[in-house]
Amino acid sequence: MAFRTRRESDAEPNDDPAATREAALKLLERTRRTRSDLERRLRDKGFAAPVVTEVVDRLTEVGLVNDAEYARAFLAGRWGRRPSGWSRLQRELRAKGVTDEAIVAGRGLIEEREGAADEFEVARKLVTQVSARYAKLEPRVRSQRLYALLARRGFDGDTIRRVLSIRDDEAGE
Repeated sequence: MAFRTRRESDAEPNDDPAATREAALKLLERTRRTRSDLERRLRDKGFAAPVVTEVVDRLTEVGLVNDAEYARAFLAGRWGRRPSGWSRLQRELRAKGVTDEAIVAGRGLIEEREGAADEFEVARKLVTQVSARYAKLEPRVRSQRLYALLARRGFDGDTIRRVLSIRDDEAGE
């Protein structure tokens, strides 16, 4: 006689709030998580959706789950390490399940603590960092490639044009 193991998806959902809370706390112990990520992970572990919602609501009330703070920490880490435009950062946060309201609140928190981030200066710094890579290209091709790079990084067209026009003026082109 062969023993079959049941997969979690075949098992009955666990509707024990205490077990759900413990699992949530273990997940939060490792790293900061968004509300939607925590809910998804708990449901994947086989906890019942209504109990998961109830537990995550309670954790949000006591401040252990805070999407605005998650957005602030994410933005603080990204501004310094890898220059990106605001639209790209918003897309990345939305992909992590952060609401637009929490994103705006997170941006407000970071600007309150560190001052407003100047997207123009961030883009200009990026162009300065990569300019040697494009130095031997003809000016039109160099501008096209820099424009494409900045667009991929999430900078808007006006910011890109301003950075490239100032760069061209400085280079005498």
